[in-house]
Amino acid sequence: MKNDTKIYSSKEVAQRLSVQPVTIRKYAQLLEEKGFSFSKDEKGWREYSEENIQFLEYLCNMKSMGKSLEESAERVATLYRMNLSIAQPAIPLQEENLFVEFIKAQHEFNQKLMEQLNKIEQRQNERDQNLMQALRESQETKKQLIAAHNKKWWNF
Repeated sequence: MKNDTKIYSSKEVAQRLSVQPVTIRKYAQLLEEKGFSFSKDEKGWREYSEENIQFLEYLCNMKSMGKSLEESAERVATLYRMNLSIAQPAIPLQEENLFVEFIKAQHEFNQKLMEQLNKIEQRQNERDQNLMQALRESQETKKQLIAAHNKKWWNF
């Protein structure tokens, strides 16, 4: 770990997450079995960073929502292996005004996008009709040429 990163013990993490230290150790062991990696001190004891605590908190939340411990640990380990973080959203969606503004902006964007898609679809339909008309005219011309070519000299 970096020197400027605060390191927590199992006991401190347990207090922070309102669980027993043995639970933190159990969860950490399960996560390690799934591919998660914790740094360890010279005695081999796990050291927990802020990011590790966020992963453990996410695991606790998933478990409290009714997910199995195995399923929750697998999900957290997968996020870890994919190098994704469990960070708070950049926009505080809890503030209703920002959320409503975001929804309105998204709705306007979707409307403009739909208008553009409709215009594109209309142009494609016109193009298809013109192409079909050109093909029909081409086929008619070929038929006339073949008929003229097959006409006997005495049928003029």
